[in-house]
Parts: sequence; C-alpha cells; structure tokens
Amino acid sequence: MATAIIGIVFIVGLVMSAYRVWKIGGELDKAKLGGGRLMKVESERALEIRLFSRISHLQHIANALGMLGLIGTAWGFSLFAANITPDMVGNAASAGAMVTTLASGLGVAIYATMLGGALCLWTTCNLQLLRGATASLCALIMDEAHARSRLAPRAGTPDFAAPQAAPYGALRGEATP
Repeated sequence: MATAIIGIVFIVGLVMSAYRVWKIGGELDKAKLGGGRLMKVESERALEIRLFSRISHLQHIANALGMLGLIGTAWGFSLFAANITPDMVGNAASAGAMVTTLASGLGVAIYATMLGGALCLWTTCNLQLLRGATASLCALIMDEAHARSRLAPRAGTPDFAAPQAAPYGALRGEATP
C-alpha cells in the first residue's frame, strides 16, 4: 500500500516533469530563433518569477516522496508492533509467528524507505536540470529584450540618428555654402 502511494505520486511527478521539459525546451528553441511568446519582457523579475513558479511544484513532489518513504517506514514498524501481543512475547511456541510478523513489517519499512528515497533523489535531480534550463531560458529572453531595447528608440527621447533639418547658419538667415 505504501509503495503504491509512492509510485502514484512519482508517476504524477514524472508526467508533470516531462511536460515542463517539453514546454521549457520548446520555449528555449523558439527564443534561440528570436521568437516565442515570452519575448516581450516588461519586468525581468516578473519573468523570472513566472518561469520558476512553473517548476516549483516539482520540489513539493520530491519532498512528498521523501516524506512518504518515512511514513512507509513508520507504517511498516507499526504493522510489526500492532500484531505482537503480550502472549506472543512470553510464549516460546509463538516465536516463529512473531519473527514472521517482524520480517513482514521490516520489509515494508525498508522497501518504502528505499523507494521513497530513490524516487525523491531522482525527482530532485530532474528538478535541478529543469532549473538550469529555466535559468538559461530566462537569461536568453532577458538578453534578447535588452538587445532589442538598445536598438529601438524609446518613446519621448530624441532620435539622434535622424538627419538634421537645416544647418546652423540657415537658422540665423545666413547663406550656407
């Protein structure tokens, strides 16, 4: 039961992670080609928050996997403790049943701990890769936005590249050569 819950949470995390890899990879490819829906940047901090919030749920899933492994450990030990009665402890004939109950509970505890820990580690590593890709996407978009803002004149500022209307002498009524 504990391993089934851990497995379901992991599958949900795996699907969400794969979807985010696909989305971030696609946006990164579009941004490298000079396009993408995120190319208009109004606020760099807002962009960063928006991009990183899209993968933050994976950290919660990784933490949940680790905690479910620990809960499985406690559940396995409770299976052992719940099935041991005071009569069994004092009776030598029931030692075999007690060892069987102990092995069953310890098996659940150890397996849940290993499974939860291993899947937590995998999800955390995957999250770190996604964070790196998200940081690359964020930096690429911000760099592109800065490059575009340097090339495009801002509203309300003089355009120094425009040709001058008349030479200085023509403004005072003098003849120009």
